Amino acid sequence: MEHRYAERISGDLNVLIHKYNCPIAIGRIKNGSRSGIFIETDFVDIECEHQLTIEVVSGKAGNKKSQTIEMKAIVIHKTSKGFGAEVDIQQISEAEFFLEILRDTKTSQPSAPVFALVS
Repeated sequence: MEHRYAERISGDLNVLIHKYNCPIAIGRIKNGSRSGIFIETDFVDIECEHQLTIEVVSGKAGNKKSQTIEMKAIVIHKTSKGFGAEVDIQQISEAEFFLEILRDTKTSQPSAPVFALVS
């Protein structure tokens, strides 16, 4: 049984992972809340207690322009498939928008290759 502070929302959201303000990897948020996320990635040079910035770019339907959300994150645990992190989203409106696009990914986003994020 899980004992989380907030309920996690399942999703499939592409992200760019930054370390020391440099992009280092790409991944997908598989579940998240206002305070934590789990990111699937093949990148292995991430360890517990690393401080990262997670960048989410959304071209949500109805928006003519992409919106970027940046989250400060601290890696809490690591698995063979990715890592879990505690996140800090500075503005409440960004946190709400993040949760909204995470919910929408399961219903509206086809399983696009994560490589499209880098191009």
